[in-house]
Amino acid sequence: MAIQKQTRLTAGVIRLLGLTMFFTVWLPSSDAQATTLYVSDTTLEANLRTGTRMEHRIIGMLRPGTRVTLVREQDGWAEVTLEDGRTGWILSRYLSERPPWRMTAEKLQAENDELKARLRQIQSEHGKLVRENNALKKQMDTEQRELQTVRQDYDELKNSASNYLNLKMAYENLQAEARQSKAKLVEVQKAYDKLKMSSNIRWFLSGAGVLLLGWIVGSYMARMRRRRSGDYYKL
Repeated sequence: MAIQKQTRLTAGVIRLLGLTMFFTVWLPSSDAQATTLYVSDTTLEANLRTGTRMEHRIIGMLRPGTRVTLVREQDGWAEVTLEDGRTGWILSRYLSERPPWRMTAEKLQAENDELKARLRQIQSEHGKLVRENNALKKQMDTEQRELQTVRQDYDELKNSASNYLNLKMAYENLQAEARQSKAKLVEVQKAYDKLKMSSNIRWFLSGAGVLLLGWIVGSYMARMRRRRSGDYYKL
């Protein structure tokens, strides 16, 4: 009994779910019945009236492209609701399920103009980027040349530094040799001065000896002449 009761309960739940799905899926809602229509471009303006006869009062003038919501249709008239909440009747022949071609064309033209403007902007930005790229390329080429020049200067400086060190070592060696030569020259000068002094003394002594010898010879010759003269007078 309990099993049968549970089975009947389960079957009831299934039927309830099926009915719920049926009403949810197959029965249209009030929103689904509401159809959006547009005032067509077959007229310059469509009259919105309070009723379905020409004698009814006009409560609005609808331009082509005006969007309305269809409430119901009757005898070639359609009851519609505007976006601002007003409700009235309009001839059904002035309504269309699609927007007017002029409205679509204007929309497409606006989109086309926007795309053209965006294209011009993109082309302008592209040209700007191309110019910036060319400028950066020129700057890069200039920096590459400057870098090459710096590398050459560095290599020359490196070689010059090596030559400078070699020249400095040679200069220091020359200075050392010059100091040694100067010391030797001082020693030679001293030796020369000593030698010169000794030579002067020898020449002085030689001259003095010659003078003394001349004086002795002269005195001897003078005595000899006097002696000869005395002997001559004695004869």
